[in-house]
Amino acid sequence: MYDIAIIGAGASGLVAAISAKKSNRNLSVLLIEALPKIGKKILATGNGRCNLTNLNAQTQSYNTKAVSYIMNNYSPEKIVDFFSSIGLECVADDESRVYPMSNTAASVLDCLRFEAENLGVEIMTDTKITSASKKNDYFEINNKIKCRKLIVSTGGKASTAQGSDGSGYPLVKSLGHSVTALYPGLIQLTVKENLKPLKGVRVKAKASLKLRNGKEIDRSEGEVLFADYGLSGIAIMDISRSVRDNNCKCTLNILPEFTQKDVVNFLSRAKKRNPELTLEDAFCGIVPRKVGYLIIKNAGLRQDVTLKELKNSDINLCADKLKNCEFTVTGTRGFESAQITVGGVCIDEFNLKTLESKIVPGLYCTGELLDVDAPCGGLNLQWAWASGITAGIDAAQSLTK
Repeated sequence: MYDIAIIGAGASGLVAAISAKKSNRNLSVLLIEALPKIGKKILATGNGRCNLTNLNAQTQSYNTKAVSYIMNNYSPEKIVDFFSSIGLECVADDESRVYPMSNTAASVLDCLRFEAENLGVEIMTDTKITSASKKNDYFEINNKIKCRKLIVSTGGKASTAQGSDGSGYPLVKSLGHSVTALYPGLIQLTVKENLKPLKGVRVKAKASLKLRNGKEIDRSEGEVLFADYGLSGIAIMDISRSVRDNNCKCTLNILPEFTQKDVVNFLSRAKKRNPELTLEDAFCGIVPRKVGYLIIKNAGLRQDVTLKELKNSDINLCADKLKNCEFTVTGTRGFESAQITVGGVCIDEFNLKTLESKIVPGLYCTGELLDVDAPCGGLNLQWAWASGITAGIDAAQSLTK
């Protein structure tokens, strides 16, 4: 019989275990992981650097206001302080994204592991949890492990290779909770158009996701990467959270620094200066050559068309295609490539100050398992840390009252 058992030794599970033990060293805390080693997904975050929070993170950054109390209680600054308290120093970049000073995700995992071991957290790996039930005043896991408080921190379905297999959803549903529809988030989009000629090209753009009827459902700004299958990059990852089917289009403003009139003036000046120049060569002054060719193609013009051949209507059309470059979305790259899961266990079924279940006393859920998500930039890990600390402390304190 353990005082607290935590299923899932990822980001939120690790800090839940540490926080529970810090609250009361006399409590027995068990951390259970299905993989041979703990924290595998942490190592993959931030391209191996671990963007562990963002100093600009706030309630408005997330898909629900339900995170408000916990986000205010455990702000990014407090998360940085938490890591400093366990021996990890952090530094913020120009965009307020926080990384470990070592610039390696391994340092984050190592410091969490060292702290858990030092506090006496018992870690059980290679243990897949298939059942959990409430028996009077305790829980029984896999029909053999007993605990007084249970924290489920299994993560979502994203990045299955890192251990997120979605097993936490049926587990929590079996205890009486409901789960929303699940979609892959922070993921690349596949498109109908052939983008193989642009593979590897990067631009800074404004991206807009629209339904076929023209209604905008999401927007973002940042880097866009063209790939043979479609579109990637931070701006695309952010709007991918809103893709539910293939009934939408993605529109890129490939030159957000210019107005449409600025583009028209640029091409008009180029035509006056060098009328024999091809349009493709003229475009090299403002966008990558391959992007210029895409715009020419979308405008229905010849690749070798010269500026002197262009009518004013052609110039206006090219400017419009550059500012409103449209792609037909056919889907996403799936949960295997996703960074997060959109949807999850209904957070309103939990106490929004403690994350204890309103349905099953003594049960807590944390992190990505809950229906909480946000754009790129350390925001989702911020929620993982804040929710894990919240649940760990409350579970421990409720046992010592």
